[in-house]
Amino acid sequence: MDSCLKLHYPSHEINTRMLLQDYFSQHVPYSIFKESTINMMRCCYKVFSSGLVTGDTLIDISLGPIIVHLLSVGEFFKEISILKFNDAPIKELELWKNKDPEAFDWTHTLKLFMELKGISRDGWQDAEEMLRGKVKHIVKCDFSKTNPTQPFALPRADCVTCMWGLEMISRDHEEFRATLRKISNLIRLGGHLLIYADINATYFKVGEDKYHLLNLDDDFLRKTLIDAGFAIVQYENLEREACTDRLDHEQKAFVVARKVMET
Repeated sequence: MDSCLKLHYPSHEINTRMLLQDYFSQHVPYSIFKESTINMMRCCYKVFSSGLVTGDTLIDISLGPIIVHLLSVGEFFKEISILKFNDAPIKELELWKNKDPEAFDWTHTLKLFMELKGISRDGWQDAEEMLRGKVKHIVKCDFSKTNPTQPFALPRADCVTCMWGLEMISRDHEEFRATLRKISNLIRLGGHLLIYADINATYFKVGEDKYHLLNLDDDFLRKTLIDAGFAIVQYENLEREACTDRLDHEQKAFVVARKVMET
């Protein structure tokens, strides 16, 4: 890890509310919001609505307390378990799930999701309530352990989503490989893994704090998935549009992989 980048998530807590305000609120520049929210929603909704990925149970392992990608999941899966690396995003998600007035306001994103589906914005509250009902567990995880959710045991899921996850928690490529294998253990044979990752990036900023990102390229990501027992079903690159110093990625990758063997 670059010695100049002193903060490593999850070892160093992120101000989750500032993260949401910097990347996911309606007040951020459109180019940043498009990369963080709109593109992710479109990619996920296309995959789930097409029937390419199906099932009953889904585990989410993503950065912070984001629900952007889960809006699509709520419509197609029966049960969602959310794993978080530290306490702050758990508290934020619990505020949202319990409809606490202090929770982050996702109304703008929910209305955009309605537009993406081609239906009236007026149904956004029903969509949010349906998602709340599908979230059954919000659990702290630690991928340095054999069972990342110890002592809580989760059955293998039909799908795992990992949006801005692996490249943020992995200090080096070997740790990335090891964590991916543990994630594979959470997926049933024939199930799917969805990844939304930054390519050729080294950092992201929340407020004035700069956090480590593991520098990944497409070849490494493809090979590591295959070595971990996955077959790549879809691999899409999305070019960088945001002109900002908050994140130094060259592009993003959206990947759908099917687990075809145990490793």
